[in-house]
This record gives sequence, C-alpha cells and structure tokens, in this order.
Amino acid sequence: MSHLLPSPLPPFDRYLLSVMEKFVPASEREEWLLAWQSELWHKHHLARRTQFAFPAPDLTTGLIRDALWLWGDGWRRTFQGTATLCLAVLLSLFVLAAAAGLVLNGSWQSLASSLADQFKRFLVEVPLILFVTLAISPRRHTDQSATSRKLYWLKRQLFLGAKTSLTLLLMFLLSADLCQPMHAATPNVADFLQIFSFTILALVGLRWALHDHGQRCKQCLRSLASPTPIGRPSHNLLEWSGSELICKQGHGALSIPEMETSWCESSEWVSQSPSWDRVAST
Repeated sequence: MSHLLPSPLPPFDRYLLSVMEKFVPASEREEWLLAWQSELWHKHHLARRTQFAFPAPDLTTGLIRDALWLWGDGWRRTFQGTATLCLAVLLSLFVLAAAAGLVLNGSWQSLASSLADQFKRFLVEVPLILFVTLAISPRRHTDQSATSRKLYWLKRQLFLGAKTSLTLLLMFLLSADLCQPMHAATPNVADFLQIFSFTILALVGLRWALHDHGQRCKQCLRSLASPTPIGRPSHNLLEWSGSELICKQGHGALSIPEMETSWCESSEWVSQSPSWDRVAST
C-alpha cells in the first residue's frame, strides 16, 4: 500500500511555500502551511494515480493569491482606524494637492510666488476659524481614565494638533488650486473666492477633525467600532439611553447619550480595568 501514500512535495512546491509563507501573518502562518501542504500533497497524489505529471496550474496561482491576500489583510487590520493611518491619508492628500498646484502654476517658483500672499492671509484667518469652530463645537467627551492619564492626554493633544494642522494646510491648498485658473483674468474675484472657499472648507474640515477625535480610543487612538444602541429613547427622563462604542483593543468604551439631560450632559469614557486584561489573557 506504500504506492497509495502521498509522495513528498517536489522542490518547486517546497520553495514556493517557503517564499510565500513570509507574506502570511505570523499568527496564521502555521495553519496556512498545513492547509496548503495537505492540498499540494493531495493534488500530487491524485496526479500520480491518474498519470498526470503536475497538479492543476490554478493551484499554484491560488496559493500565491491566498498568501498575498492574507498579507494585505494583515496590514489592513494592523493600521485600520489608527492615528498613523489618519495622518498618512491627510499627508497623501496634501501632497496630491501640492502636485495639482504645481501643474496649474507650471513650476515650483510660480507656485511659491502665488501662495506667498495667500499664506499671509492664511495665518490671519486660521485663528478666527479656530475660534468659531471651538465656539460652535459640542462639548468634549469626559475622560474617566485612571491610569497614565497625563500620558494619554498628551498623546491625544499631539495627534489632534498634527491632524488639525494638516487639515488646515490641505484646505488652504485646495482653495488655492480651485481659484488659480481665475487669477489671470480676475485677480480680485479670485482672491475673494479663495478666502470664501478656504473658510468653508476649513470649517468643515475642523468639524470633522473634532468629531473624529471624539470617536477614538483615549489610549491607543484607534477609531471606536461596533456602535450599539442601549436603553429606550422614550424613557430618557428616568433611564439612560444612547449608543456605546468600544475599542477593538479592549481599552474601554464610549457611552454617547441620545440627548443631553441635567444628570448626563456629555459622553463618558469608561476605561477597562487592568484586572480585566489579566482575566482575558488567561
């Protein structure tokens, strides 16, 4: 019966597995190797019995595509909702807006000269826009973190400052790019439209930045997920009702009331106790 046993994998398949396993996340690598080794063994064993020299060509393609998909999915899960991804996206959009401005102006010198006067107005407008945005923005969420509160607070403020700065600069470049074709014919109208468009875009961008900041974990700064309605809206006077968002890393949950009351005026962040981390890890 020895001829019915699966033969060892040929060198090409062993080399392919050794190369593609490096793309698979470490947590899934062992299971992935076992699954594909058994699949290749089965195909080679079937090929021997049916007198075919090689397994189906689509099997090799499927192995490569599966490893690459797991590699991409691993990166997606690693950076999804993180502060790093948020800043990277804003920076990428800023570079694209600068490239569009370069195309519209023809050279870096023309771009720098056209933005010089506009940037002076930008420095004057930004404090006014920040004042208006903070004045009309809703109240900040209450942070009830009991561990390393100052460290987490500093990290949140640095992230908010970087996100706000990139958002304002991006909106400034977008408004300049939109009005650049009009400068040659009607410079005064173009300047007015640039100021107006920047104000509108900056207000929208800052409102998004503040809203996004409030919807993030107070420790790891990842976007909170799984919004779940809690309570009954008809019992707002007697019971709490609203929605709750959780951190996928298990750092805590954010409770957002459906409406503000005298005993619940703002959202509340509830940190997960370190003892729960020890229980969950066992």
